[in-house]
Order: sequence, then structure tokens, then C-alpha cells
Amino acid sequence: MEAKFMTQETISAKACPNYIKLKFQQAKRRQETLEIQKQKREEQINEKRYLANYTGCNWMEMYDENNRTTIKNEAYELALSLMNSEYMLEVPEDIDNWIAVLCPDGKRCCIISQDNKTKVVNKFGTTLNYFQSLFPHGCTISNNYPSHRKRTVLDCIYSYKLKKYYILDIIEWMGVPYTDFDAEFRFYFIQSKLSEISGINEKSEKNDYPFELAPRMVTHELYPLLLENFQFFPKNVYLDGINFYYSESLYTPGDTPLVLWLNPFMVPDVLGRQVNDLLAQKPLDYVNIFEHCQNLKKKKRKRKKNRKNPQYKQMEIDDFTEVETDKDPAIENEMNMEN
Repeated sequence: MEAKFMTQETISAKACPNYIKLKFQQAKRRQETLEIQKQKREEQINEKRYLANYTGCNWMEMYDENNRTTIKNEAYELALSLMNSEYMLEVPEDIDNWIAVLCPDGKRCCIISQDNKTKVVNKFGTTLNYFQSLFPHGCTISNNYPSHRKRTVLDCIYSYKLKKYYILDIIEWMGVPYTDFDAEFRFYFIQSKLSEISGINEKSEKNDYPFELAPRMVTHELYPLLLENFQFFPKNVYLDGINFYYSESLYTPGDTPLVLWLNPFMVPDVLGRQVNDLLAQKPLDYVNIFEHCQNLKKKKRKRKKNRKNPQYKQMEIDDFTEVETDKDPAIENEMNMEN
């Protein structure tokens, strides 16, 4: 009789003893992160007001110089420290109003355009490839003088099958960091900038790979599409997962509870929303999201040990540069986003 009235939450709690603890911790950290971001914005406003009271040239020049140095160092760190989402262990009350960003099967990377070239950097800081793109100072064209300071940094996923980059987020544009702007504004800004770059979504002589903004919408608009056989990406490229962004979240390096991740097959259990049969297919070893997270942590620790091997980085670079061939490299999907 007891089993008859078990809820999914009860089953999950018994399957993973740390369920209640993990769920509470994520909700608590989300509130703490929001408070920290709020305090940071207030400090920035107060700092600007304080500086506005000083008109001395020397002071302002000193501030500008220090600010440029900080931005430069910060941009370098951000290129190596992408913002990573967490699995949705606890469902926010207002999740229906969060922004859902759909992620295709592929490899997470950071795109940096500067000095008239574009490079790809993985989340470990390894440069994987150089090529030309139509982003500012991303290729050699007339009247486009090399500029090291005017850097553009984008958070992307590379689709091996399509040989195409999907943009998740913006970190910096023309030397101006956008990490202190909320997600809603960042998404609007990068969409407007992409619309101004003619040919950015096509392969050409000065744009070796097409770029496109990853599909995104308010969460409640996503539910009916998940139930239908809606094609989010071209054929043979499946939906790997969904990043749920809190609309007021800033871009912060490392793990954040303000960006939550779900694989499509987790949506019915976690959000209580049905998906179509294709998206509902689960891995054979999947029990629930909590055991899934524990298993991934074990695999991550194992990979961390292997990463100390010098051959590991070379293997990853070799796999990434396979894009020039017709091969379809195998991707580690279980920790693909880790974002």
C-alpha cells in the first residue's frame, strides 16, 4: 500500500539519500547568488557616483588606466572560465518565466576574435583551432587593422555534424565586457549584433564557419513544442539539452544556480511536462536526475585523473580538428554541457 501512494519525489529521495540536502542547497545558493549580484550592482553604481564628484584629470586618467587593465585581465580569465549550469535538482517557482536556451549535440567552446583572426578555446584553456570569421577583427579584410584590445568573446557550442557554431551567450564585444548585464539584455544584444553582420550565418571566404544564435524562448512557450515533433535543429542533429536562464542573472565564471540544465528525457520527471516519444528516450542506466548527477561526478573525477596525461590534450585537439574531414567524431554527451 505504501508503494501505491509514493510520489516521484519520495522515490527519488529513497534512491538518493542526499536528495533533500542537494535540493535545499541549490535553492539556498540561488538566493545567495542573487543577493551577491544585487550587492555588486549597488557597489558599481555607488562607485560611478563617487567618481562623478571628481573632475580632476589625474584621478580620472588613473581610474581609466586601472579599469582597462582590469578589463583586459578579466577578459582573459573569462575566455578560459565559461559559465556552467547546474542540473535542476530544485525547480524554481517561477521557472515558467525563465529563458530556455536549446542546445544541440556538440562541443562547448569559447570563440575569441581579435588581431584579425578567430580562435577556438575549450573550457580547459586549450586553443583548438584558428580560422577567419566576420566578427569584428576576426578576419583580414581591407581597412580592418589588427586590434588586440577590441576583443569579442562568445560562449558557443560547435556542431560537428553541421560544421557550425551555435551561440549560447556573449561575454565581451569589441573590448567591452557584458558579464555585468543580465541575461535578457545579453541575449537581445547579441541577436541585434548578429543581424547587423551580413553573411555570418553562411560559410564564405572570410567566414570559415557559419554562426547562429541557439534557439531560445520563455519556458512556458517551450512546453508545447517539446510535446510536438518540432524540429529545433536540422535533421540528424538532436536536442542534447536545455539551459534555463534566470532573466536577471549576470554572466559569472564557473557553476551557477541561476542557469539550470535538463536533458529532454528529464523534463517529465522534473518539470512534470510531457515530451514526444523521441525526446523521452532515456539511457539504459538512467534512474533519476539525482543518481545521474552522482554518476557524472564519479566519471568527472576519473577524467580529471586522465587529464594529467599529456596525451589527453593532444587527443582532444586532434578530435576537434577532425571537422575538416567527413568523419563524425564521437562526443562525450553525458558531460557535454557541464555548463
